[in-house]
Amino acid sequence: MNHLAAGVRRQHSAAVLSNRLRLEHRWGQPCLAYNVCTRPGAAAAAALSAIQERTLSLEPSLLRVPAPALHANLAWLLPVHQEFGRPKDELWRRHGPGWISILTGVLGTAERFRLCYRRLVATDSAIIAVAGEPNRITALRRDLKPVLLVPGGLSAGELVHITLFRYATPLRDPAALLRWLAVTEFHVDVDVSEFLIVRERVFPSLDYEIVHRLALPAAGPG
Repeated sequence: MNHLAAGVRRQHSAAVLSNRLRLEHRWGQPCLAYNVCTRPGAAAAAALSAIQERTLSLEPSLLRVPAPALHANLAWLLPVHQEFGRPKDELWRRHGPGWISILTGVLGTAERFRLCYRRLVATDSAIIAVAGEPNRITALRRDLKPVLLVPGGLSAGELVHITLFRYATPLRDPAALLRWLAVTEFHVDVDVSEFLIVRERVFPSLDYEIVHRLALPAAGPG
């Protein structure tokens, strides 16, 4: 496991073990956010869905993120959990073209790449599939941080991940779940050829619209 994922696991293990979880009351509720993300293709989404099935056999009450909602965030533009002095749609109309221009410039120098997911981690709010390090999203976040100026935070941290579950109720057997997550290995590769700017309308990405596509150039010869 990469050092970032190991650190997150250590940070949250005591809370998960004692069932001190942040239950997800926003699930299925209307929301509004603008985010930049990548979504797994059909084969990778199916593989992640199979992992979800295995996890649900241990903890059936988990809130399962459906395949069309699976994603890894590159950056938050107007995050779901923050409100600002003006409506988010108004802020998007005002700043969106400039943000798109900055993203296009930075991503235009980045070739297509692959994210490799190998391990699962439980935090106090979610169960996530963690991408191996180093990876291109982490590097792109560093490139964007000084130039992509947004009202809130750009991301939740360095860890690149896909959220598979959130919590509806306390866990039935948190110790057994943590043991299973610690030993479970899998191989899901996600090829990234574009990023999407999405307008999220129902949490967590249960309903959204794609407002812009940011294609990555193909690798050059040699």
